[in-house]
Amino acid sequence: MNFFDYNATKAWIADNEIHVQLADGRVAQLAIAQFPILAKASSEQLNNFEIIKGYALHWPEIGEDLSVAGFFEKHTTQNIASSIVTS
Repeated sequence: MNFFDYNATKAWIADNEIHVQLADGRVAQLAIAQFPILAKASSEQLNNFEIIKGYALHWPEIGEDLSVAGFFEKHTTQNIASSIVTS
């Protein structure tokens, strides 16, 4: 998929993870600990984010940005690696 095929409609923080839902219904989650700046943020700072045009997550208080495409690619890569290790 190309960058603009990833269109986030919803995102939330729960259970020490960032969850992102796309317009097509797919959902991915990654541990906050994987993102050093976010890992150091307070709960209030973590929950103060915005979805920018569906393509990025932005935390204005801490100056952190994540692309939705990169988020889903990292999620997919980790799932593939996890399934190889458990096989």
